[in-house]
Order: sequence, then structure tokens, then C-alpha cells
Amino acid sequence: MSAQSNPKLPRFVKCLLDFIYGLLIIACVILTLVIVLAPLIMKGSDLVFTASVPVGLGSGEDYRFDVQVADAQAKGIRAASVSEAGGILRLETDNWVYLFFGYFRQLLLALGLLYIFRLLRAILQDILQGDPFSTENSVRIRSLGYTVLVLAFLIPFIEYITAREILRGLRIEPTLSLPSLFDAGNILVSLLILVLAQVWSYGLELKRDQELTI
Repeated sequence: MSAQSNPKLPRFVKCLLDFIYGLLIIACVILTLVIVLAPLIMKGSDLVFTASVPVGLGSGEDYRFDVQVADAQAKGIRAASVSEAGGILRLETDNWVYLFFGYFRQLLLALGLLYIFRLLRAILQDILQGDPFSTENSVRIRSLGYTVLVLAFLIPFIEYITAREILRGLRIEPTLSLPSLFDAGNILVSLLILVLAQVWSYGLELKRDQELTI
């Protein structure tokens, strides 16, 4: 069903995208203000901020974390462990360095999402105007795919550096590990979007050929 025959759904989605886009702008402004003003706010006061970073539980390349099982031998269990377990390390601190690393990765993610939603809003606007197969939309979808691909490597890399800097001078129990250097799920999503961009370009070429034939 086209947007013309059922305009309510795309218009609702457009309103939702506009709302999220506005929230992302506010988030970017707040994160920037926190990074810039935190040293001034904490100076001469007891106020603390919360710095957070993804981490793995356990040690080693597989993030193995040994667990204890009650009556393990009686149940035929020789050993038990959790692998690739992860979580969020949160530090209430007045150390601006920890705050910078913690909030900077969030700011980069918010900026990336802001650009993604900007592209989605423009694509949906063209769909509402009855011109989905446009050259601009083909470029936007391709840009969307490349943006997701860049974020799939950049954000985990920033999180890795952030966790390394925070954990470097801390002795924490249980043992914590550094997060992964890439996001396999988002890499797959970005490749699917790039394939969609190619299909979109092919649809645009068919539309042009049809117009020339007529």
C-alpha cells in the first residue's frame, strides 16, 4: 500500500522521527555542556558525576568468568563459567578525566544517531511527497549504510580506549576485561543497508528508462 493511499502511517513515523531527532539534539547539547562545564561545577564543591563504560566480566580473550555451583560434584558438574559476559561499569567520581572518556563516547554515539535520523527524516519526507525513487534518496541510503558501518567500528574502538584508560589505574574485583573492538551486528546491518541502496539505485534507473520509453 502506497503512502498516498495510506498517509497516516508514514506521517506518524515522520512525527516519531522528528521527536527522536529533537531528543538527540537535546542530548548532544547536554553531553557537550557536561564535558565542558564539569570541571567548573566540581571545583570547590562536593558534587560528583557518573562515568560509565562497557566492560567484560572475567579475564582472558574469551572474557571467561568462573562461577560456583552448589553441590556441583553430586550433579555431575566439574566446572562452570560464563563466557563473553558483559555489563556497564559506573563510577561516581569527581575525576574529570574519567568523566571525559565516559561522556565523550556517548556524545559520539549521539552525534552519529543524530545524522542517521536526519537522513531518515529526509528520506521519509520524499516518500510523503510521492517521490521515493530519487537520486537524493539513493545517496542518503548509501550514506546511512556507511554511517552505520563507521559507527560499528568507531564506537566500540572508543569504548575500548575508554575502558582501558579507566581500568588502567584501578584494581577491581571481580576481574574486568576490555570490550570488543567491533560490533558484528551493526556491521551486518550496514551491509544490508548498502545492498538496499544498490537496489534503490537500480529502481531509479528503471524509473528513468520507463519515463524515456513513454
